[in-house]
Amino acid sequence: MRKRFSEGSPIASTVVTGDDFGELEHTFQAFLAPDTVKLHTPAPTGSFDISQLSGLRIPGIDPGGLSVYELTLDSDVVLQGEETPDAYTVVVTLSGRSQITIDDEVVPARYVVTGPETRFQSRYDHPDILLLRMGSQLVADTMRERLGEAPTSTLRFDPAIVATSGMDQWLTLLHTFSETAASGLFDRSPLAASHFEKLLLHGLLDTQPHSLSGELAEERPRPKSTAVRRAMTYCEEHAAEPVSIGELAMAARISVRALQLAFRTELGLTPLEYLRRIRLDHVHQDLLAIAQGRAEGTVTDVALRWGFTHLGRFSGLYRDTYGKLPSETARLTA
Repeated sequence: MRKRFSEGSPIASTVVTGDDFGELEHTFQAFLAPDTVKLHTPAPTGSFDISQLSGLRIPGIDPGGLSVYELTLDSDVVLQGEETPDAYTVVVTLSGRSQITIDDEVVPARYVVTGPETRFQSRYDHPDILLLRMGSQLVADTMRERLGEAPTSTLRFDPAIVATSGMDQWLTLLHTFSETAASGLFDRSPLAASHFEKLLLHGLLDTQPHSLSGELAEERPRPKSTAVRRAMTYCEEHAAEPVSIGELAMAARISVRALQLAFRTELGLTPLEYLRRIRLDHVHQDLLAIAQGRAEGTVTDVALRWGFTHLGRFSGLYRDTYGKLPSETARLTA
């Protein structure tokens, strides 16, 4: 069995291996929308191996994390399925032949990226594949960090990864990340792993076109003053609590008037407007969790949890930010 990264690795863990393709199909059902997964083997002989090189060792996807897998198939297979609402996947075909159809269109590339609820069909002929899985919450949080506010819509990558100098460098970075993870270094240095993961994710957002590329191109400069950064951190850490402008000024260690001026100058909004955006983002993520069956509750429960007591005004704010009513988000995938 060909293994580029996991062979001899002290840290790589086997997800599934063998020659029972029914077991392989069951494994894919744990990672994708299970009712959509179909695995066909024109010649049901050969073997397979999926090994995990990095990330949280759980079945499926960690919405707030990043994982890398190595897939080796000594067979011809056709895999059909749909990505979950919680994940993005970069598929890098290292060797062998592949043909991937996404949302009924053939993607003429050996490297592709799928997003939440993307439908696909993949035809593989004895491939070696590297899979980068990113949680949708992680991508949304990274975009919020870049933009200074929650993105206005779900990010959608262009499916075909086209060779450019920047993308070639990013693919080299992914290989290096995989090799380093397989070596066990990240287990000894979680801080190094965190920095590398951020580099990998930010690099992908900057090199692979997506639906929010225009917003990134126009992203506001990050606040330079220590005071504003302190206040922003306080907002994020205390979003579920009553917070006054005076408390924010104390956290920033400047006067209320100076804080208001700094926020308007650096971010173009008031401190309390920034706090409201943070809370709306938490509301949005909680409603998505309810829609996806990962949490229970009502729109009212979620709104009150994050400090929105006037439900009519809250609905208007939410619609202005996300383009739909909160009730529509809560039943999005129900």
